[in-house]
Amino acid sequence: MHIDLKFRNLEAKRFSTVAGGPVNVHNNSTLTKVSKMNGRLSVNFVFSCNYEPSIGLIRIEGDLFLSDSKENIDGAIKVWERSGRKSLPTDMAEKVHNVIFSSCIVEAVILSKEVQLPAPIPTPSVSLDKKFYKDPTSDEETKSYIR
Repeated sequence: MHIDLKFRNLEAKRFSTVAGGPVNVHNNSTLTKVSKMNGRLSVNFVFSCNYEPSIGLIRIEGDLFLSDSKENIDGAIKVWERSGRKSLPTDMAEKVHNVIFSSCIVEAVILSKEVQLPAPIPTPSVSLDKKFYKDPTSDEETKSYIR
């Protein structure tokens, strides 16, 4: 199975400045159209980052092209039609959504910086904790400080 992804539309908006409280970000990918094109599965999608409180949004539209066996492509089209145009076979849906998320989240981080929104992924933080880990290259235990 081979997957190609192309962005069609990138949108980032900031509605207001970031409030002093916590900000939650909900990331979502939605398949909007699935069809067979030149022997490949063509998938239109929308990836969105919604902020709570509503300080802004990020929306990415794109096209994904999946190459696989004729049987798998035809089977995916049948599942898509039978489900009311809402789902693909589970194993294929997992791969498709993972590719969408991994590609779009990187672009969403860049877009969030451009419009001064919080990044749509958790930022690693340093915490000097009482948890220890053993460095496999030495006999010393050191404190773990990256979360």
